[in-house]
Amino acid sequence: MKTLSVVIPVYYNEPSLPLLFEELLDAERQLSERGLGLELIFVDDGSGDGSYDELLRIQARRPQTRLIKLTRNFGGVHAVKAGFQLVTGDCFMMLAADLQDPPSMILAMADQWLAGSKYTVCVRASRQDPLTKRVFSAIYYQLLRLFVAKDYPVTGYDLALMDRVMLPHLLGSAKNINTPLFAYWLGFKPTILSYERRKRLHGTSRWSFVKRVKFMLDSLLGFSIVPIRMISFV
Repeated sequence: MKTLSVVIPVYYNEPSLPLLFEELLDAERQLSERGLGLELIFVDDGSGDGSYDELLRIQARRPQTRLIKLTRNFGGVHAVKAGFQLVTGDCFMMLAADLQDPPSMILAMADQWLAGSKYTVCVRASRQDPLTKRVFSAIYYQLLRLFVAKDYPVTGYDLALMDRVMLPHLLGSAKNINTPLFAYWLGFKPTILSYERRKRLHGTSRWSFVKRVKFMLDSLLGFSIVPIRMISFV
């Protein structure tokens, strides 16, 4: 049986983990009907709440679940990359633990992979986020389209299913600043799906404004020399 690996970074997600696990179990049953197994890899990115204890309870219910506990908070990108090192599946993806990205999209992306797509991207048709976050995101993605990838999704994406052929590139590159952007930057032609991003109902986002600005600058400077040339010119 072919297998889909799902890497899930966890950071202060104790309230949402039980609900996420139930949705993943439902997705696993439906994947099995399609002839696909499911490999779950959770990465605790230095959470200070009871997230890891909740993950141990999940593993007790589903012993084949794989857990990684990082020594401290390294950030979501590094947590995902740590999880990628344990991937054994024929295709793989990452999934947020806050339930804003619906696990049901796993099935839609899996269907595309079974149909032959090496790279399926889920773009946000809309997002239930505060106005400030939506404005910042719009500016950020416009800058990415201007300086890095002209055809990058206007509303961005986090959900994507990739064939295993892409895994060595993601593991071997020093461009580990922005995993979704790097995957897109590789040049594989994506199949595009759309979805409604859920409102966050459990826990509080740790993605502060300062972290978002730093992430934006690192992404632009890490993937394009245009900003550096502009700085030099000034």
